[in-house]
Parts: sequence; C-alpha cells; structure tokens
Amino acid sequence: MTPAHVAYRFWLMLLIQTCVASKITASPDEIDLLLKDTGKKIENRIEIQISKADYFNVKNVTGSKFYLKKPVVVINQDTIQVKDIHTRGQTTLYLRRKSFSFDLKSKATVYHGEQKESMKKFNAISLSMDKNYIRNRLAFELMEKLQLFDLFYSFSEVRINGQSEGIYMIIERPEDWALKKKNSPLIIRRGFDHKIDKIKTGKKIDKPDQKHFRNYYSEIYRSLNKYEGGELYDVLSKWIDLEMYMKWLAFNFFVRNGDYTDEVYLCIDPKENRFKIIPWDYDDIFAIAPHEGMDEKKKTIGDKYLFSSEDQLDKKIANDSYLYNLYLNLFKEVLLQLSENILKQTIEHTYADLYPYFANQEIIGMSQYDSNKNADLNTLKNDLTIIFQQLILSRQAYLGILK
Repeated sequence: MTPAHVAYRFWLMLLIQTCVASKITASPDEIDLLLKDTGKKIENRIEIQISKADYFNVKNVTGSKFYLKKPVVVINQDTIQVKDIHTRGQTTLYLRRKSFSFDLKSKATVYHGEQKESMKKFNAISLSMDKNYIRNRLAFELMEKLQLFDLFYSFSEVRINGQSEGIYMIIERPEDWALKKKNSPLIIRRGFDHKIDKIKTGKKIDKPDQKHFRNYYSEIYRSLNKYEGGELYDVLSKWIDLEMYMKWLAFNFFVRNGDYTDEVYLCIDPKENRFKIIPWDYDDIFAIAPHEGMDEKKKTIGDKYLFSSEDQLDKKIANDSYLYNLYLNLFKEVLLQLSENILKQTIEHTYADLYPYFANQEIIGMSQYDSNKNADLNTLKNDLTIIFQQLILSRQAYLGILK
C-alpha cells in the first residue's frame, strides 16, 4: 500500500463520523473523472548554459544561495540577456534540484494554455517537495475560482548545459504582482508569531508612509486583545479584508494545508487602503495534521473547522463566536463555489498539463531526486484520483453540516 493510500485511509477514519452525521450517501465513483492525454505539448522550456564549475555547484552546493556567473539563457527559443539568476528557497537549497530566481534585462514570454505572460522577473520552482508536482497547481486553480489568487503560473522544463533538470513551475513573484501590477504601496510576508519576514515598498513610498502602512499590520494584532464580536470585526476590517482572509482559512481547511501560517503575503490595496492577501506555497496540502500537530491544535482551538492554530489572528477567529459564525458562513460559500464540476475540471486540467512532462522519460527521470521518487503516469493518475475522492467526500460532508 502506497503512502498516499495510507494517508487516505487515515483521513477516511477521521471523516466517517462527519459523513454519517450528515447522512452522506453519494459516491465520487459516480462522477466520471477523465484523466487522459489531451494532446497538450510541453508549454515552456528554459535552457541555461553555464560553466562546468557553476553546474557542479548548482548540483552539489547545499544550504546557501548560489549566483550563476555569466549564464546564457534561452526561454521558449528566445535568447534573453540576464541581470541575475540565483538559487532560492529554504528546503530546496539542500536538495539536488534547486529552485531559481530570474531577473532578466528584457521580458520573456511564457505560456499557460490560452494565457501568456511577459516577465522580466519570476521564480522557477523545482517542486521537489510537491508530491507528483500537482499540489501547487491544484491549489492555485481552485483559489483562482475563489478569487483568492491571481499570480501567473505554469509548468516548464529547465535544462542546464543540455541536460534536463526536470519539471519546474514558473510563477510570478508576489512583490512584482503587488507593487507593479496593482500599484500597492507596500507588501509584507508574514512569518511565525506574525513577525514580518520580508517587507517591500513601492518606489514612490517614503519612510513616513512606510511606517504608516506597517502600523496597519501591527494594528491587526493589537486589536485582538482589545475588542470582541462585531466590534472586533469592524475594527479588523479597517486594516485587512477579513472576509478574504477567512475564505483563505476555509480553503486551507478544505484542502488540509499543513503549513500556511508563514506562507502568505499581505499587500495594501490602494483602492481600499487596507491589506489583502496573496497565498503562497501549497506543496503541503492533503496533510493528516497541521504543522504544530493535531494535539496542540485541539488544545488551542478544539475541533473548530480551521486546520492550523499557530497564528494569533486565526486563534481569535476560531474562539470568538461572532467571528467564527461568520467564518462558517464563508466556509459554506467556499464549498458552494467549488462545485463538483469545478473540482473535476481542476483535477483533469492538472493531469493534462503534466502529461507531456511525465511522458518524457528524460524529464520525469529527474524525479529520483525528489520527495516522490520515480514518479510516473500511473502514480500521477492514482494520486489525482484519490485526491478527487477526498475532495468530493469532504465537500459533501461539510455542506451537510453547514446547511
């Protein structure tokens, strides 16, 4: 029995009581899931030429950022002049297949179905910890349907010195999306204990304005101990789009996102003059337990329908009856928006996007270095089928409770 099947059986044990209470009788097997080759081709290819010494370092240097020296880069057959390419991330810096940050002198055009995007700056994520390379892709499309996510993303092959480095995901950088596309004056990456991990500001923002917007962020957490109920909701809504934030929490619960407290950016919406969120990093979804462990979560917020209890704002939402009732209404809204047909289409789109990469043995052979070693089309299809069954059953069960 594969680890995916073990996790699925454990999850079913946790859900069975909910299904019985909700009188769930429908089966996901009744929905015709079509996982097939739709004729899609490899959409993006990034080719990099570097010295043998640099290539050795890319493969073998671990734990520290490494800058490529004088790289020659061809993206989708266009030669692009480079300002900077370096390895990035945290865990992936210790792995064989590194993630990269690109800063180009001119825009590269990348594709995703009928979409195309021209970018000078983007990340190429190795997906080394993303089992079967599907979890970020699934989450991003579902969050697009919920209007929680708007970054460009697409799969790509990366080749270095003529050798395939495997499947990557090209993704627009949150700070570029916020500061340049949306004209946000400030973007923050939240860390554990709501510390600011990273902060960037627009070019026109001076220090007093930066301090002013940073104070918005501090006020979110100061408010938690000052107010309760409807008054707290009104105060928080001055600083952050609280309904958007709650829908994000509900989505994280639905997909059982095991690690999300520090995987979110908050950017000031210049039209509303308050924070909105940019979700980030979904390789740890469909987890059995949150990052802090199930025992700690139950101790902190009991059996409330939030998957993690690490952040003070999330704890307050779970433990304030007014906020939690609003949260449950938004959870129901999320489930209704993610219809069975949307779940089905998203699963099928993911398989179709990945098929040409999995069908290429040189590309998929690099999975030997990743968390799910020796991936193939059968494991991809089985994993997606199991996930589809989980999502359909979860949706039916929780809609039965929240009616």
